Amino acid sequence: MLEFKLRVTKPDRFAKTLTSIANTKGGILLVGVNDQQEIIGIDPFEEKYAVEQVLKHHVSPYLTIEFLTIETNEGIVLLLEIPNSPLKPHKALSKEGKWISYIRYNDKSVVMSSKSIKLAANEQPNTTSKLKRRFTKQETSLLEFLAENEKITLKQFCKLVNFSERRARRNLHELTVIGLLQEHSIEKDIFYSLG
Repeated sequence: MLEFKLRVTKPDRFAKTLTSIANTKGGILLVGVNDQQEIIGIDPFEEKYAVEQVLKHHVSPYLTIEFLTIETNEGIVLLLEIPNSPLKPHKALSKEGKWISYIRYNDKSVVMSSKSIKLAANEQPNTTSKLKRRFTKQETSLLEFLAENEKITLKQFCKLVNFSERRARRNLHELTVIGLLQEHSIEKDIFYSLG
């Protein structure tokens, strides 16, 4: 996971990005690089101070990240190494003064569903259970579908495998608990992607 920011200008947006990366799998954020991946350069001391203020006042629980300054011919870049945090879920303080948990979905930070928040708050999913589990024909169909498409809804899954909503919901929940799927909610739409 790699993200680019020109500067730390809006604390609420920056906190949203930091927490979503930490709540997903961790990653790298480069400050001083624009969206076209061109190095613009920054004052590393000023930007590091701004990041520390965001972490102190706009992120809960506190998130420990590593800072590294990279000097290039085009300018200086501040590399932030954001861990896959063991203190999940982290929350970001919004402009409206609300604490919200986010997760990464492709290159966007989206609000975590209540189920994702509960799963994140409990112990991290056991990756060995993914390996020991034998997948049903329907689960294999789901994984093949998600290999070609980035997301699936409950109704799409029901139609794909000819399951009732109750049975499909239970199956999706099991795959989310073991960490194979991630549940996302954008506005009121719930969908699933590979974990």
